[in-house]
Amino acid sequence: MYLRQLDVHGLRNLQSVKLSPGPRINTICGPNGSGKTSLLEAIYLLGRGRSFRTRTLKSIINTQTDACTVFGLVCREETLSGGDGALRRDVPVGVSRTRSGGFHFKLDGERVYASSVLAQALPLLLLNNDSFQLLEGGPQGRRQFLDWGVFHVEHDFKEIWRRLTRCLQHRNSLLRHDRIDPAEIALWDAQFIELSERVTVERKRYLDALAPRISQVLQRLSPVKDLHFRFQCGWDERLSLAEVLVKDRQRDRQGRVTHHGPHRADLKILCGNQAAAEVLSRGQSKALVTAMLLAQGQLYFEATGRTCVYLLDDLPAELDRGHRQAVAVFLGEMQAQAFITGTDEAELLSLWPGPEIGDGNIGQTVFHVEQGVVCGV
Repeated sequence: MYLRQLDVHGLRNLQSVKLSPGPRINTICGPNGSGKTSLLEAIYLLGRGRSFRTRTLKSIINTQTDACTVFGLVCREETLSGGDGALRRDVPVGVSRTRSGGFHFKLDGERVYASSVLAQALPLLLLNNDSFQLLEGGPQGRRQFLDWGVFHVEHDFKEIWRRLTRCLQHRNSLLRHDRIDPAEIALWDAQFIELSERVTVERKRYLDALAPRISQVLQRLSPVKDLHFRFQCGWDERLSLAEVLVKDRQRDRQGRVTHHGPHRADLKILCGNQAAAEVLSRGQSKALVTAMLLAQGQLYFEATGRTCVYLLDDLPAELDRGHRQAVAVFLGEMQAQAFITGTDEAELLSLWPGPEIGDGNIGQTVFHVEQGVVCGV
């Protein structure tokens, strides 16, 4: 699976863009402030319906227009009826966001209303400076990291998570009432417990499959001794969630919020008995986060038979030469599509010195960006 066509209009400083990306490595070169990251942002908007740089979408819209639009053709293989081979076809995807906050999503000619549908059509993995907060930042980022994989691998997770979110909202709304009907809160508690346990099982199953792959990828980048992952489900696992909710009843009512559950889960990343962020060097930490993202793409491919699209922003600034080369080899072996930005074209191109790395056929497509104008080479 890869992005075969990309059209961008009205996004930041980019002039109207119409590109035909290559199915493998797409190198985006240009000086700082030229619009390289904005091009990655456009692809991210196409696959997520939002930006990775800001929550205020009106700031990504060019000052000369009231909306930004991104259109793409996603080339993917679909199994023929009866399982008799596969057919490649282009699936059109379109996203429009307005300055007032409105949106218009289309997939394969049909209007869609959830960004999760876009994510399924164009699965993306982003590596940029903010990615390295995965170790040092709060648990929300690590939950999102896990849930990206569960969402793409476990087909029923989307619906379970939607129901859980709705249930948690209703429970918290009840807790804000001055008087709470015991029968009503018991009803929502029962649903909350059931859905929480299902989400927890799927998160644990995914982590069990992912952890050894992270270690294998990391071995190629920068081996770390005694690395392991510990999943914390969001409540004291020595007790059932039902027991925890009973124990928390007074606290939840006073705080008017549910204090324990899968919305409080965390992924502990440890070296021995210490947090990895406390003992690893900056270079080792970056290598570990890179390995975690690459391993996610590997597991996605193994589970679905499809590759995801990698967005790597300013790769030379984030990883040293040895790690960049290891990432290049991995992407070559995966035969995945990647968009990689940097200021030094020669440096980026040198990561793929020949036509082949391992078993992957490396076809490079080079784009130059300057003052918002994108052109191919």
